Amino acid sequence: MDIKVSAALDRLNSILPLLSGLKSLSSEDAALYCKMLNGYVEQGRALSRDESASYVSNIDQSLNNIVESKLVVLDAEGNPSGAYPFTSEEREHKVQVNGVIAHCMCALDSLSVSPMFKTQTVIDSLCGATGVAIHLEQDDTDFKAGNLDAWFGIDWGAAASDLVCAESLCMEMIFLANEMVAREWVAQSADTREVFDLKSAVEFAAAFFVPLADSCR
Repeated sequence: MDIKVSAALDRLNSILPLLSGLKSLSSEDAALYCKMLNGYVEQGRALSRDESASYVSNIDQSLNNIVESKLVVLDAEGNPSGAYPFTSEEREHKVQVNGVIAHCMCALDSLSVSPMFKTQTVIDSLCGATGVAIHLEQDDTDFKAGNLDAWFGIDWGAAASDLVCAESLCMEMIFLANEMVAREWVAQSADTREVFDLKSAVEFAAAFFVPLADSCR
C-alpha cells in the first residue's frame, strides 16, 4: 500500500474506528448492523426501526450499542438513517448498485461500495469545489468509464468531537474535477487538506471499508 494512503488510513481509523466498533458488538448487534448495511444494496434504504426490531431481542438497547460503536446514525425520531458507508439523506453521492440507487455519506464512501460488495457500480456525484458533475463506472477497484481524471479530497480539519462524522468530516470528503482543481483546493488550506488521485482514493476506500463487509459475510 502507498505510504500516503497507509497514513491516511491510520488517521481515519483513529477518527472513525468502524472495524473495532463492529468487533466490540455482540453477535446479535453485529448481525443487525450487517442487515442494515445490506438493506442499502438490496433496497436502497435503511431498515426501519420496526424492521430492525425483528432481528434483535431489545431494539432500543441494540440501536444504542451500534450508535455508540459509531457504525450507524439515527434521525431525530430515533430511526436508523445511515449505516456507514450509506445514508438515507439525499446527498450528492449517488451509487447505482444491484439495480437500486443508494446515497453515500461522502465521496470516499461511494468509492467503497463496489469493492465491498464485489459488484459493478455507477457513481454520480459533484465536484465539491466547482460543482461539475462526476460520473464513474466502477468494477471493484477498477474504473471502466467516466471522469477518470477526477481526484478525491479530504479536509481533516472538519473532524469534530462533538458531532458524528456523518455531519462533520464526511461533509469535507469530496470529489474534485481534476488534478488542477485538486491542487488549487488543497492550497487553500494546506495544513488541513489532502488530495488523492482516483487510483489512490479507491485503494484508501477499499482498505477502510472492505474489512467491514468481510466481517458481515
